[in-house]
Amino acid sequence: MRFGGLDLSAREKNPSGVCIYPDQCKTLFDDEDILNFFYDIDIVAVDAPLSLEIPWRDSERELIRKGFRPLPLSMESMKELHERAKRLSERLSGRIIETFVAPMRIPLVEVLAKRKGWNKHERDAFLCSLTAKAYEEGRVLVFGKKHPIYIAERSFLEEEIGRMVQNLPPFGKP
Repeated sequence: MRFGGLDLSAREKNPSGVCIYPDQCKTLFDDEDILNFFYDIDIVAVDAPLSLEIPWRDSERELIRKGFRPLPLSMESMKELHERAKRLSERLSGRIIETFVAPMRIPLVEVLAKRKGWNKHERDAFLCSLTAKAYEEGRVLVFGKKHPIYIAERSFLEEEIGRMVQNLPPFGKP
């Protein structure tokens, strides 16, 4: 299976991170470029609201109870992000799931991102792609029933990212 991750921006003029697991990450802007990048991907995890319920969906209420701070969907930029995510998800060929990357930004991912030369959008897209893989392997936490948000288990993140960091060449070596 092939796993994709999308750290989507609300507008095409702003950068969106895209990644095909394990590390084919880059920054794109246009919807068509994003759709072409994810051609023939089995599962794409998107860090953007795929459904809209103002101000909070059941999934966000659960995240808030756990101490996380998602942005309210009543914000104009979040409404725009939802519209773009909905439009793209209707045109992607694989299964589309929603994720929320903030809880997955563990220190180890910062090490990997720095070593790979990823910007913050590419780092978050990588985390999304890792969530798609975790989803397939049943290693996700699910927040909400009506509008589920999937977050990779911390142990899964540490195992996968740790293995990737270990396999990198030493600093200063190509």
